[in-house]
Amino acid sequence: MKTAIQIVLALVIVVLGYFIYDSIMEPVRFRQEVQQREAAIIQNLKDIREVQRSHRSRYQRFTADIDSLVMFYNLDSLAVVRAIGSVPDTLTETEAVRLGIVQRDTIWVAAKDSLLRHATYPIDSLPYVPYGYGQRFEMQADFIERGLVKLPVFEASVSPHIYMGDLDRWRVYYTREEGLRVGSMQEAVLDGNWE
Repeated sequence: MKTAIQIVLALVIVVLGYFIYDSIMEPVRFRQEVQQREAAIIQNLKDIREVQRSHRSRYQRFTADIDSLVMFYNLDSLAVVRAIGSVPDTLTETEAVRLGIVQRDTIWVAAKDSLLRHATYPIDSLPYVPYGYGQRFEMQADFIERGLVKLPVFEASVSPHIYMGDLDRWRVYYTREEGLRVGSMQEAVLDGNWE
């Protein structure tokens, strides 16, 4: 009888030890999953920002439609200014161009040849939130007035409900209630809220 009680107690200790270990590891596993998901989403937001910057340099405005942003990437071109010659130390670049020491030549290259070379996903999936099960990034663009100058602004964002909704009890552990975003509709900044 004494041996049976010892075996039962040993099993209870093992089961309780497992539950304690699991309760300690649950937030750790959650944090690892969040880091993986946020890294993929942040990379997409950085890519959106890069294409938006190129769109602004070409058209002096941002686009509010993410599909037209993908179309810009696939079909449009960017101006690249090529310098021929070198500027002497005694002159400014403008003076060197005026004197003919340096020549400038503008060439046009396809946007997809110079943007997002590091992308490991198909660019047509750029509008879709990783781990979002087909949900798309929200994007806005407009102009704001600062002083007497109109500045183009844009914001791309995603709510945590979209990319965290399938995780059990995510509201208990997750602290970024506003989700992830890049840009701002109130200020002329292109920073992400993770930076």
